[in-house]
Amino acid sequence: MAQAVCERCKQPAINAGDLTTYKNHGIDKLLCPACISEIDEYFAITCTKCGKPAHMRGNLLEYENQKVCPVCMDKIRIKEN
Repeated sequence: MAQAVCERCKQPAINAGDLTTYKNHGIDKLLCPACISEIDEYFAITCTKCGKPAHMRGNLLEYENQKVCPVCMDKIRIKEN
């Protein structure tokens, strides 16, 4: 019988823990707890200015000790000039 394997990190269930069918964020895969945690954390990060998810706006930038998306950073730079 074939060993169940996480479809993201390819670790066998015996090493990775209980595998779960994950169906959030357009993903439909059998994943281990560590991969599920990483994905949920990634999609939970938001811009402190507009509140939009970082994965939709690009890498967040540091501005006055806050994480700001590139769109908001451009608006801040325009305002400062």
